[in-house]
Amino acid sequence: MLKHGRIGITRPEQFPKLFHVYSVATDTSDVGRIRHGGRELYTSLRCILSIAKPEEAERFSQMGVTVTHTIFQRGAPAAKEHDIFALVKKGAETRFFEVQAVHDKGEMNIDTTYYCKERGDRK
Repeated sequence: MLKHGRIGITRPEQFPKLFHVYSVATDTSDVGRIRHGGRELYTSLRCILSIAKPEEAERFSQMGVTVTHTIFQRGAPAAKEHDIFALVKKGAETRFFEVQAVHDKGEMNIDTTYYCKERGDRK
C-alpha cells in the first residue's frame, strides 16, 4: 500500500515505529576510565528506521565511528550521543541502537537524523 506523505510517496517500511529512548548513566573510575552504569527510560518516540547508506557509513568510518543504521525523527532532537534506542514490537523491545551522532538539519527543529550502531549486547 503506497501513501502520499509529507515528503512524497511512502511505503509501509517507511512508516514510523515506536522506540523507547534510554539515557545511559556514566561514571568515571579512579584511574579515569569511563564506566557505563544503568540505563533510564527517557522518552518514547515514533521514528523511521533505515539502514545507513554506504556513503554515510564510509564518512563516519573515516572519523573512527561505526554507523550501521539511521533513525529519522520529526521535530527537535530528543536524544543525544550514546543514548539507546530500543525498537518496540508487540510490546517487547527487540532491537537496540546506540546513537553515534545527532544531526538537526539546518538547526530548524523540523527533522532530526540519528546515526546509530546496532547493538546486540544491550538488553
